[in-house]
Parts: sequence; structure tokens; C-alpha cells
Amino acid sequence: MHGRPRKPLKPEDAAASAAKAEKLRVLQSQFLHNHHNHIYSKEAVELSTKLLETNPELYTAWNYRKLAVQHKLTENDSDPDSLKSILDEELRVVESALRQNFKSYGAWHHRKWILSKGHSSIDNELRLLDKFQKADSRNFHAWNYRRFVAASMNRSEEDELKYTEDMICNNFSNYSAWHNR
Repeated sequence: MHGRPRKPLKPEDAAASAAKAEKLRVLQSQFLHNHHNHIYSKEAVELSTKLLETNPELYTAWNYRKLAVQHKLTENDSDPDSLKSILDEELRVVESALRQNFKSYGAWHHRKWILSKGHSSIDNELRLLDKFQKADSRNFHAWNYRRFVAASMNRSEEDELKYTEDMICNNFSNYSAWHNR
């Protein structure tokens, strides 16, 4: 935090941190190999899932997942159930990444991209947003995504205004709610 001096790590904490960093480096190396060689096997995609659940800020991993999804969608373009299953799995991965860091630009953008494909239901999205906005009602990523979802659902401006007013009543200094209003 700002203005607080750093405390030196205990030897056991330093060792754990170094082990975690090494594990992440190995994971990233394997991931980049798959990405550069256009490998979209189940194992390769699962590797990217592990990577994003560890660090949702890796834009390259989100872009790889877009390519992998596009690859899977073209292979299964005639089966609507398969398409829905692929995209629902992507939504699950994004939700898991957002639970790790709900202010991840890449994760929110990837979620928008998935929904823009048109094969997934957006009914669950407002419930998910409620959870994230309860955790941090001023999270502008969630507010931005809420505008996208509301437009996709054709929610009335009155309903959104009511929601925004409720959020302002809960916390008058919620500038994100004021901005949304």
C-alpha cells in the first residue's frame, strides 16, 4: 500500500514465492509454444485456462483463447449444442479468472466477445454483475459491462436508472454509479 514500508520476506515466504514464479514461467513457456505453433488441442486449451486462472492479466492468453474458440467453432459449426457448450465453457473460464481479479480488462473484454457470438444466454449476466458489484460497487469494468448487457437485453432506461439510483443510495460517493446515471 501507499506510504507503508515493505517488510522483508521471511525465508519460507521467499522460497514459496520463488517456487510459484518458476511454476508460472514453465506454464508460460509451454503456453507460448502452443500459441506460436497454433496448437488448439484440449490439453493446450486447458493449459491456457490454468495460466489465466493464475494470472488473468495475460492479454496474449485471452487472444489465444479467441483463436482456439474460433478453431473449435469452425470444426463444430453444424451442431448448435456443441457451439453453446464451447461458449459456455469460455464463460466459465472468464468467470473463474474474474474471481481471481475482477478488474481484469482482458477478462471483461473476452466475456463481451463471447456474448457477441450470439450463442450464449445473457440471463445469468446480471446476477453475475450483482455479485461483482457487491464486492466492489465502484468497479468501472463491471459498470461498463453492465451497459453492454443492458443494451443486449434491451432493458429499459427506467430500469437501469432505478438500479443506478439504488446503488447511489447505498453509497453516495459511488462515482461509477453517478457516471453510469
